[in-house]
Amino acid sequence: MAVKKKGQKGALVLEITKFAFEIMQTVAFMMFIQEEALQIRGFGIITLIREGLVEEVKIQRQSFLIAATNLEEFCNSWGKMAPYVRNTYLNYAQASFDQASSWQAWIDEKEKVKEKYGIRIVSSPSNADIHIDGNQTLKLTPHTFTDLIPGTHTFALRYVSPRRGLLTFEENVLIEKDKIKEFRWLLMES
Repeated sequence: MAVKKKGQKGALVLEITKFAFEIMQTVAFMMFIQEEALQIRGFGIITLIREGLVEEVKIQRQSFLIAATNLEEFCNSWGKMAPYVRNTYLNYAQASFDQASSWQAWIDEKEKVKEKYGIRIVSSPSNADIHIDGNQTLKLTPHTFTDLIPGTHTFALRYVSPRRGLLTFEENVLIEKDKIKEFRWLLMES
């Protein structure tokens, strides 16, 4: 058993205390860096929202959630080493999840109001079969289509009259952004 000098024990305790304090500072700094990264990403998402870029907001929101989860997990695993700031950063992680929920509500609202491209078709006689680009739609006139891809489409109507036989009409129509046009077509013998 070695005999220790009087000041060595105190110096060792001081060194251990300094080391523990440095660990606490490092852990606190790591939580701070993660929180700052969340803030920067959040500012970016807000800018995307102002521009109305729904798809980009969806992508960045997912990354934001991953970063918030990482902060929360870090606080729960290493935060005990820096108890004086742990709850602050856990609260920030929770606020981040709440913010991400509000962004999801914005995304949901914007996706409800997507651009409408469409056409309303009325025919005389009514109850004509509607074909778009050669495909039967299983819809009868009058009918409104609001899920069409913009561009030019060929609309064909077919109706079998007991007295006149097959009546038809065909026309190419340009479907435009944010417009629902109405067409009234008179079917003729083919």
